[in-house]
Amino acid sequence: MQKIKTAIVGYGMSGRIFHLPPLIHHTNYEIKKVMTRNPKNQKDLSVHYPEIQIVTDYHDIIEDPEIDLVILATSNDVHYEYTKEALLHDKHVVCEKPFVDTYTKAKELFDLAFEKKRILRVFHNRQYDGDMMTIKRLLKSKDFGQIVSFTARFDRYAPEISDNWRFKDTPMSGIYYDLAPHLVHDAVELFGLPNFVFNTLYDDRENTEVDDHFEMVLYYDTMTVFLGSQMLERDPKPRFEIVGTKAGYVKYGFDQPDVVNTEPKEVYQTSGLRSQFITTPDQKQDIPLYLGEHYRFYNLLAHHIDEYPDEDIDQQHALSVILIMQLGLVSHQIKQMIKVPHKG
Repeated sequence: MQKIKTAIVGYGMSGRIFHLPPLIHHTNYEIKKVMTRNPKNQKDLSVHYPEIQIVTDYHDIIEDPEIDLVILATSNDVHYEYTKEALLHDKHVVCEKPFVDTYTKAKELFDLAFEKKRILRVFHNRQYDGDMMTIKRLLKSKDFGQIVSFTARFDRYAPEISDNWRFKDTPMSGIYYDLAPHLVHDAVELFGLPNFVFNTLYDDRENTEVDDHFEMVLYYDTMTVFLGSQMLERDPKPRFEIVGTKAGYVKYGFDQPDVVNTEPKEVYQTSGLRSQFITTPDQKQDIPLYLGEHYRFYNLLAHHIDEYPDEDIDQQHALSVILIMQLGLVSHQIKQMIKVPHKG
C-alpha cells in the first residue's frame, strides 16, 4: 500500500507522546505536517524532525490534497468542528477522546464518515494497555464463576492544580471528560452497554475550577461495574479488580512502560506490579502482566484505510462511550440513576 500522508494537529503531550512516536518510523505512514502555534514546540519539532513542515493554520492541512489522514490532538473545544471540516475535505480522521459531548454529534460525524467512505477513529488507545490485554486473556482462560463486580480506577496523588486547559473552565474539561472515557471504554469493551448508570462529580481540591473526582456505577443484569478517578489518592486502590463467585483478580499500579509504540521482542512487563488471580484469601496466583500493544491502533487503522471494513467495532464502542458519558452527566445533575437506551 502507498504511505498514508499524515498531519498531526496539536503538539502538546498527546501529539508528542502518543501520536508522533508510533508513526514517525511506521512503514505505512508519512508525517508531512504538524500544526502548532507554540514557539517551544515549533523549535522542538524543527530540531528533531526537520523533514516535517510546521503550520499554524488548520486550513493549510485540510485544504492540502496530499494529506490523507488528520490526527486531532487538540483541546476538546474544537473536536467537533475540526473533525467535521476534515471529513468534508475527504480526510480520514483520528480524534482524541473525549471526542464530542453528545451522542447526536458523534453519530452525525460517524454517519458523515460513512457517507464519505472515510475512516473516523476516536483515539481509545488504553484498550491496548498491558493490564487490559492481561484481563481480556484471563477472562477467556480462567474460571471466575459468575462475575459480580468489576472495578477500574485512574487515581493519582496530585494536590496541586495544574496550569493546563484540562483544569480550566472550558468545554469538556475536568477529570470526568479527561479520564472517564478510558474507564468507560474498558467496561463497554468487556461487558457491553449497561442497563443503568449512576454518576457523581466532585471538586475536592481547593480553588479547582472543574471537577477533579468522579465515581460512576454501571448496572448490568447480573453484575455491577465501578469506575472512578480522584486526585488526592494517597494509598491507591487496585487499578483493576474482578470479583466472581469462584475467583477474583487484582492489579495495582500503572503499567511500566506506560506506552508501547513499536512491537517489542518481549511479551511481559518486568514492572513487578501486583497482579494476582485469587481463589481464596490463602490461594493467590501471580499473573504476569503483558506489555502494552498500543502500536496495534495505527496498524489496524492503516489496514482499514487500505480496505474499508464491513463492520467497525471501534465505532460502536466509541458511540457507546459517548452515550454513557452524556447520561453520566445527566445522572450527576439530577442525582438519579439513568436508564441506558440500547441504540442500534
